[in-house]
Amino acid sequence: MARVIFDGVSKLYGAGQTPAVNNLSMEIEDREFLVLVGPSGCGKSTAMRMVAGLEEISGGRIIIGDRVVNDLPPKDRDVAMVFQSYALYPHMTVRDNLAYPLKLRKIPKGERETRVREAARLLDIEGFLDRKPKALSGGQRQRVALGRAIVRNADVFLMDEPLSNLDAKLRVQTRAELIKLHDRVQTTTIYVTHDQTEAMTMGDRIAVMSLGVLQQLDTPQNLYDHPANKFVAGFIGSPSMNFVDVHLQAADGKLFANADGFRMRVPDAKGRSLQKYLGETVTLGVRPEHLVERSRININMPPDATIPVKVDVVELLGNEIFVYLTNGNTTLTARMDPDLKLERGQEIEVAAEPDRLHFFDPKSEEVVA
Repeated sequence: MARVIFDGVSKLYGAGQTPAVNNLSMEIEDREFLVLVGPSGCGKSTAMRMVAGLEEISGGRIIIGDRVVNDLPPKDRDVAMVFQSYALYPHMTVRDNLAYPLKLRKIPKGERETRVREAARLLDIEGFLDRKPKALSGGQRQRVALGRAIVRNADVFLMDEPLSNLDAKLRVQTRAELIKLHDRVQTTTIYVTHDQTEAMTMGDRIAVMSLGVLQQLDTPQNLYDHPANKFVAGFIGSPSMNFVDVHLQAADGKLFANADGFRMRVPDAKGRSLQKYLGETVTLGVRPEHLVERSRININMPPDATIPVKVDVVELLGNEIFVYLTNGNTTLTARMDPDLKLERGQEIEVAAEPDRLHFFDPKSEEVVA
């Protein structure tokens, strides 16, 4: 087992030396399951490939265990990688696919067979050992690809969007299997995905990247509750956080956020950190699940705590509804209870949970603490 350290790691491409990864510094603890997440092109797969030795580093150091591995070839880094495409040999049986990396390392035949059977048992593919990949389902092939990593007994597992080729139901099932597998084998794992739901449900910690830069590294709950900036706030959570530009004004010793069509009082606890923005515009953020329809509020709400809105669209999802709302030029998305029976064109009032409001600096887009 081993920790992995990115120490100011950069990767530049092309004549213009465009950074795919820019000065990345973070530490993945021994036995940790860390998820690298971000939109396409953010540098997450490049970062993983540099750990594997499949991409050269332009600057900085990568440390695995106690070794700086910058100049080590992939075979000497003691990492095992699971690819999106499975990368199985079609002419080999499952048994031979699992055993192949051990054969390359000249592991004795008896030990190879023991490791193959143990990996097959862990992944519940013992009944498929004599089949070839074409006779397996997508989920079974993915388990074989995982098994080929497990037999290596590597210090680090690297997984590059391993579930993206599976259908929705199988993806959820395999996600749960991966979490249980990590609990059993306890190997340091770096998992790359663009799916923030995967990231939130799987990772001990999540590293959010954008344009090659690490935006925030924290536990799933802290990323959700305390995003460091507007990008993280909008990327984590589904549906995405609502953002509204508001003008801050003081009246009668209270702070108000004014937008086109509504005026909302800012809770005192939030107002203290916003004093330096008085008379200026900031970005207000509120998650869809933190917008509450007035009839569902169990306390007496003053008029300046609610927002009048019109229902534009209602999406029924069974156990919840997504409601798309407008107020003047402001559009909001709310996540509500389906028994509200809302209809298009209906006028309602919503309130934002006071302690769930977020404010962001309009220039830096950093959160206002």
